[in-house]
Amino acid sequence: MPQNEQRSFFGKSVWDAALLIAGITIGAGELGLPLSLGQAGYYPAVAGVCLVYTCTLASGMLIVRLVVESGQDDLPSLFLKCLGANWAALFNISYFTLAFCLLVAYWSGLLGLLGGSKLIICLLGAGVYMGLCRGCRPLKRISSWATIALIASFAAMVGFGFCRPGHGLHSISNWRILPLGLPIILCSFGYHQIIPTVCRRLGYHRPAIRRALVLGTLIPLAVTLIILTLGFRIFSQEELVEAAKLGVPMFSLFLDHNAHEVVFIAGRCFSVLAIGTSLLGIAMAMDGALADIRWDTKKFKGLLVMVPLPIALLCPHLFVTILGVAGGVFGNVIAGIVPVMPFLRRPRFHAGYLILWLIFVGILVVELARTLRIL
Repeated sequence: MPQNEQRSFFGKSVWDAALLIAGITIGAGELGLPLSLGQAGYYPAVAGVCLVYTCTLASGMLIVRLVVESGQDDLPSLFLKCLGANWAALFNISYFTLAFCLLVAYWSGLLGLLGGSKLIICLLGAGVYMGLCRGCRPLKRISSWATIALIASFAAMVGFGFCRPGHGLHSISNWRILPLGLPIILCSFGYHQIIPTVCRRLGYHRPAIRRALVLGTLIPLAVTLIILTLGFRIFSQEELVEAAKLGVPMFSLFLDHNAHEVVFIAGRCFSVLAIGTSLLGIAMAMDGALADIRWDTKKFKGLLVMVPLPIALLCPHLFVTILGVAGGVFGNVIAGIVPVMPFLRRPRFHAGYLILWLIFVGILVVELARTLRIL
């Protein structure tokens, strides 16, 4: 890589890496935020998003430091070297379990958005399975076109949603409920697995990597805050709490809502496309991971569809619940607890590392307690 391009503050390579991070980060998790944070209120929700964003950005910077210092090209090898086999195994298990949980949540979300039609969901599942068996080429093409439609529907939803009068944002604030929503927020800022790739693309030049990380995460932060604000404007706080209890995405309820019809049409299209593209991305990523460990037969490809899809059909109201488990437990291990551990093991460490680690541990404890209460 040319040095002038590498060191340019807004060089093309930095922006390419930033867009890669943003594309990985933006997904269906944002659709659960207004629901999980509805009972807390708008201003606590914004504070929670900013807190988790800051923590995940800090842990991402720590991973950058580890990758640059060690030169490892993948996170499992990095943590194996820094923490040993047990922590590396925990990371790998968390990664695959996170992906599985997200697949269940996405199928469940699609079922709610498509009116509970199990036939359509089964047909979509068969299509994803056939695409995986054909080397993912059709799925990549569909995902590219769906991303373009996703951007258009997002612009329409935001444009019409903010132009029309809506509910005020001065809703009841309940700061004590905020910790319950932090796990789902954490699920919306998961990009850490792509950091070694970004480091490699930018020639392990730490300032350029840091700029790419900041730019790439500011875009998802803006999208998250916009969707959060729009959710509180379109729906009342009571409606958001009701939707959260039913465990379905934001635009799958209230078909006769007094909001403008175009907002609802655009919102539904955006929701379906956001979940659909995220589902395809996770499925293709897991297919590549299975191929890396030589599990590339059709039988194992089928596991990516034939296991999470029936679970979603049997338990159709898992969207919000599974997102919380995915982010608060497994995403927490990947993006928070494990990345900070190497710095806590050093003879001298900054107190900020311990505070950061305790925040992630606190989110993990909150989600485990909530999951046990549900069970």
